[in-house]
Amino acid sequence: MTPEPLFLTADEIATLTGFRLPSRQVKWLSLKGWRFELNGNRQPIIARKYAEKMLGCGLPEERTFRPNFAAMQGA
Repeated sequence: MTPEPLFLTADEIATLTGFRLPSRQVKWLSLKGWRFELNGNRQPIIARKYAEKMLGCGLPEERTFRPNFAAMQGA
């Protein structure tokens, strides 16, 4: 069993955006609010775990500890 790649493949990004041209992919990703980086060929790079989270199928993010300030104030 081989591990999944860290980034989406070019074909996966094309499927996600509906476009093969990197400039159109970048425009689509930007309009939808996706975070991405551009590689040296000006092609968008998207982390697989981020894509899974954005599509609602990733693992939930860890909850962070937040102090209960109301309890410290005696409220």
